[in-house]
Amino acid sequence: MPRTPSRLVLVLALSAAAIALVVVAALSLHWRCAHDSPPMIYMGFLITHGAVPYRDFFEVNFPGTFFVLAAVGRVAGWGDLGFRVFDLLCLAIICASTFLWMRRSGRLAALVAAVAFALWYLAAGPEMSLQREYLALVPLSVVLVLAAGASGSRPLLRLFLSGLLTGAALVIRPHVLLLAATPLVLQWRESSSSAPAGRRGAALLAGLCLAPGGMFLYLLLSGGLGPFLDIAVHYWPLHTHLTGQHRPIGGLARVVYLAWSLRDGLMTFYLPAALLGLVVLRGDPERRSGAWLVGGLLLAAAVYPAVSGQFWSYHWLPFHYAALCAAALAAGAATAGERGAGRGVAVTMVVLLLLALASLAVEQARRSRGGAGPNSRPRLAVADSIGTFLCSRLEPGDTVQPLDWTGGSHHGMLLARARLATRFMYDYEFYFAVEDPYVVGLRREFVSALTAARPRFVVEVFEDKPWPEGPGTTREFPELRVFLAENYVTVRETSAFRILERR
Repeated sequence: MPRTPSRLVLVLALSAAAIALVVVAALSLHWRCAHDSPPMIYMGFLITHGAVPYRDFFEVNFPGTFFVLAAVGRVAGWGDLGFRVFDLLCLAIICASTFLWMRRSGRLAALVAAVAFALWYLAAGPEMSLQREYLALVPLSVVLVLAAGASGSRPLLRLFLSGLLTGAALVIRPHVLLLAATPLVLQWRESSSSAPAGRRGAALLAGLCLAPGGMFLYLLLSGGLGPFLDIAVHYWPLHTHLTGQHRPIGGLARVVYLAWSLRDGLMTFYLPAALLGLVVLRGDPERRSGAWLVGGLLLAAAVYPAVSGQFWSYHWLPFHYAALCAAALAAGAATAGERGAGRGVAVTMVVLLLLALASLAVEQARRSRGGAGPNSRPRLAVADSIGTFLCSRLEPGDTVQPLDWTGGSHHGMLLARARLATRFMYDYEFYFAVEDPYVVGLRREFVSALTAARPRFVVEVFEDKPWPEGPGTTREFPELRVFLAENYVTVRETSAFRILERR
């Protein structure tokens, strides 16, 4: 069939976007991970030196991310380039999987989805690199491939593999199960004629439990299960009430906060294209089943951030992925025989979306010439300064205690290969819900651990440090301040941080 003008325009826009993608991906090799990734990488470093999650470092996240990053560091070293190459490798896997599972909606739609997400991810900059939702999307995208071909051969093996991959995503982010629900349900239904329900359920459950079961067995054997359960039972309920503004909130006010946060996060410039893509594909009987898969994923991803009550930019990554896949469905209008104003509008929106994402990615590459996005440069400067100081002063056996959240101290400690003094990587957990017996116990444990460990250096970052605010919060920790005043002296101080050395 001869190419229509709409298809030619779409192909040209897709070609331009693909060229921009290759250029930006090449330029991004010098980007440095920022924000949450360096602390996670540092936890991976600790694991390679014998540390056990929860027992040896206090953390609220599941351990899958730590072990992935530990493996990368073990293989590629702890420098920026190795992690950046791994980051782009993950992106390549996600894009390839996206093309495969979107093919049932047309090759052009599949290409648009793969290229659009890659451009969006690179446009988000180094701050989005190696976030947990991104790592969980790698196995989840393969689950979508299996779901798109669920009517093929060996349904029990497909269900087992889908369960296995979903379980691998769960040990990174447990509520990813919400995103996996649609592809798993579709596979279950489409394989109903091939195997009885009992065998299908056994295959799915066996795969689903393998990775989480291995995680709990590891924690049990290593002594980390008790501390993990202690954190899950006593600290998670406190942590989930800490909003994006670092303000504890509950009751009706929390419901209103969740509703308004969801509304704000859903208002992306390409959401109309996503909805139009679903409508266009729904009218095509041959490709309608693809709309169910994309639509279910989009709906789950839209409410995903509300599960944890946290609305940081990376919590919205699954929604952006699903929305871009839904918008790409409109590209199928370019290959449809039927013509109409609606199809012309759909193709136009997809072309504009591709060009906009390409422009944003190129702009991010231009702004990140120094190796990081503008928001990350102060934090990386802090990390480099701390790392340089520690490298010049640390001796074998010395330990370091950070008083920080994500301000750059852990990155500096990673650069210096410094060992953690206590099991507390962060100090924000000491400053909210301060009257809760569990937090009172954490404060007491921290001071006792510091007294016993007597770290050589204490690194305190205070520039743009997020402090909890509202009822039950404080900025005071008298016992800690007395301990530091009596035992430490400041040896390096800037407007962003200070380093104290044991007297």
